[in-house]
This record gives sequence, structure tokens and C-alpha cells, in this order.
Amino acid sequence: MDKEQKLFLGKMLGEIYRMERANDNVACHVRSAHIYALLNGFEHAIDRELEMIGYVSKEKLKAVMDVLDPIWADRERLEKFKGFYDIERKLSAKGVDRGDAIAILTYLKANGQFTEIIDKMDSSHSPTECRTFELSDWDV
Repeated sequence: MDKEQKLFLGKMLGEIYRMERANDNVACHVRSAHIYALLNGFEHAIDRELEMIGYVSKEKLKAVMDVLDPIWADRERLEKFKGFYDIERKLSAKGVDRGDAIAILTYLKANGQFTEIIDKMDSSHSPTECRTFELSDWDV
């Protein structure tokens, strides 16, 4: 991203945050100093915003779906499925770490896909952070 694009992005984000702060019905999660930094082109503030965006490639999404699909398609495998630990090694082998898996499973559940499998992850066969995949108020 070139300097002008980065500055423009910072200004736009700063303006959005400024509007959020001015609206009593909207919670603004950033401090005034951060808004000022964005509006005035402080590179570190813009970089911080870009780092928080996250990125999930279509290949990783497909990899998770490829792991879940055989379980979903086979009633016997679905019945035997106990939790996230059952698929963690397969996901890891496909280059999907736990953080990406959480984001993807949250997306899939919100999209109504593989919900039977995802709901079964709320068990002792899953780590705490991989039990429920509900969208929070901050997610949407």
C-alpha cells in the first residue's frame, strides 16, 4: 500500500470513529488520541488499524470446509465426532492454525453451514476457546 492510500485510509477511519463518538447510540471503542492520530496521518496509528483487520484466505476457508465436509456427509462419522480435538491435527496439516479455525468456524456457523458439527464442539473434547462460535456485538 502506498503512502497516499495509507493516509486516506487513516483519515477515513478517523472520520468514522469521530462520527461514532458523536453518536450517543453507538459505542466507540477507540480513544480520542487514536482518532486524532488517524486524522492527522500518524503512521503507527494507521499500522495498528491494519494489523487488527486480520486476513483469512480462501484456501484456508476451503481447507476447513474440506475437513468438515466428510464428517457432515457421513451420519456415522458425525455421531462419533466429539469436538475440536478430533479435527485439529487435520486442520494444522492443511496450514490452518487455531486462530484461523476459530474465525472460520464462527463465519460458517453464522452462515448456517456445518452447524451440527460446530455445535458438537461445545464439549470437553474442545479447548475452551473452541467450544462456541457465536458472533458478538462487536463482530457485526
